[in-house]
Amino acid sequence: MASTLSSKIQRSAIVLSSAAVRTPTRSAVSSAAALRRAISAPTRGLVTSQNRVLSGQPAPSCSLQTKSYLKSPRQVQTRWNSDDASSTKLQQWGFEDITAALPTSTPNSPNHKPIILIDVREPAELKGTGIIPSAVCIPLASQPDALYLTPDEFETRFGFAKPDPTESEGEPAQMVFYCKAGVRAKTAAQMAVQAGYDPANIGVYMGSWLDWERNGGKVEKWEGDDF
Repeated sequence: MASTLSSKIQRSAIVLSSAAVRTPTRSAVSSAAALRRAISAPTRGLVTSQNRVLSGQPAPSCSLQTKSYLKSPRQVQTRWNSDDASSTKLQQWGFEDITAALPTSTPNSPNHKPIILIDVREPAELKGTGIIPSAVCIPLASQPDALYLTPDEFETRFGFAKPDPTESEGEPAQMVFYCKAGVRAKTAAQMAVQAGYDPANIGVYMGSWLDWERNGGKVEKWEGDDF
């Protein structure tokens, strides 16, 4: 009887010992599996020192991302159009108009409307080409304020009287601007209007010096000084 009891006690001890040994192993395996699932699952409610993720939203991926930059829309360049600078219509002069209006020494020549020819090229250009007879030089690039000067200031700077169409006898004279190809001449004429000159007395020789030379117009040597 005692021997049988002892045998039962030993078997129970062995069973308990076996159970005690197997239990930590299952717990360890379960813990490892749970850890793997936690790592592989998307992180929710994670708060770090740099980014805060709202609860219920997946955390941002830590993979490297390449930023894409949108190209700015192409800028359309518009060329400034001198026709838009002023709505004033200026009279356009041609070669025949200039030729007919130039002073002449012929007694029987018909009388024409008086004209004030203004060459707006630079002195260095005039030395190389000459000027249209009777023209005066008021360079646009180096003296853009010329027509805004008072008569005394103008004469001190240029050495001749400031053009004034209303001072001519009879009807007012025409101030006709020209340059090499007409671009500067048109700008100078518009500036004259802005300076207070009557648009009715302002004209532009659109062909300018190139047209004058091409048509064999008379040329006068320019002996003025640099301004």
